[in-house]
Amino acid sequence: MKQFEGTFFQKESGFSLIELLIVLAILGVLMTAVVMSFTHTIRSTATQTGIAETQIETGVGLELLRADLEHAGFGLPWAYPAGGINNYGEPAPMADAPGGIPRALISTNNSALSSNLSDYLVIRGTNVIRGGIGQNWGYVGRDINRNVLVQSMGATAFVNNDRVIVINPERSPGVLRQLVTDGVGNYSTWTTAAPTALNNANFAPIPTPNDPNGERFMVYGITTPPNNVRRPFNRTDYFINNANVPTHCAPGTGVLFKATANHANDNLGVPVPIVDCVADAQIVYYLDTNGDGGWNQRVNADGLNGLTAQQIRQQVKAIRYYILIHEGGIDRNYIYPNANINVGEMNPAGTALLAGRPFNISAVAGANWANYRWKIESIAVTPKNLQ
Repeated sequence: MKQFEGTFFQKESGFSLIELLIVLAILGVLMTAVVMSFTHTIRSTATQTGIAETQIETGVGLELLRADLEHAGFGLPWAYPAGGINNYGEPAPMADAPGGIPRALISTNNSALSSNLSDYLVIRGTNVIRGGIGQNWGYVGRDINRNVLVQSMGATAFVNNDRVIVINPERSPGVLRQLVTDGVGNYSTWTTAAPTALNNANFAPIPTPNDPNGERFMVYGITTPPNNVRRPFNRTDYFINNANVPTHCAPGTGVLFKATANHANDNLGVPVPIVDCVADAQIVYYLDTNGDGGWNQRVNADGLNGLTAQQIRQQVKAIRYYILIHEGGIDRNYIYPNANINVGEMNPAGTALLAGRPFNISAVAGANWANYRWKIESIAVTPKNLQ
């Protein structure tokens, strides 16, 4: 029998260099697709998060503006005593003349005092300040013993040393809502735990046999001590300013601010930011100029110029406020479709601007405004306290 002697060779299995390169190429393609998809998802999520944040912040800010517009004129006197009033001061711009009856609303179209020549708005009333005293109002009458009695109708009761004004709802036939003074032109006073201040100097109705069902005056909170009252109302201004704008906003945009006028020095107080990333703001009034009860004329912000306080009360039926903002931050993969954006009211077909103005987003050099998602936000308000 023959025997085979020798070495047995075993074939070794594995990948060739070419096979490894092919696998690496395939993995590279897959990883690139995964990274691109992940990057797109992250970018999309960031965009949607920015849009959601903008919508929430804008909604809160515009509700504050809506409340002020709805309550424009709240607590304003419609007439002054024959002797007039003292110690009147008011910030510029659009300050009513000392001794003039305060206008509930006034505004300037494309104002140099508002960034990008946006509209500047002034609202007068007693409750346009956010402090509790500004929300308080009530009646001054007398109880059955003919002592002065203050009935609070606001969210909280008047407390010791609240600064107030007093208004006689009907001084005489045809003379409505006359400001009460002490007889020598001083119109502000204060409440106390025992309201002797209202009892003195004619700030409470005279005693009558009909008390407690006799005459009643209206009382409104104005400001908090120790400030002296420099006008028989509170005032707040709305405007756009491009100082201290958040970094995510497009260069050249601003912040819509609310600033309340100080009684102490006739200046505007520290502005409160309302809406960020605002490019433009336009206000439109709807007026009843023929007295039929409905509006028949649509005007821009300057449309109230020359109107008296009474004419504004009688004619303003509705207000719309438009702001141009962008949602989220810059997105260089996005191009806004139009260079001109109509900020204001369009006709039903959307082909013509009826009030407001066109705004050119390409006019700001180097701002890359085309890479932002622009949107018109608007509020429609029917004033509740003009009449």
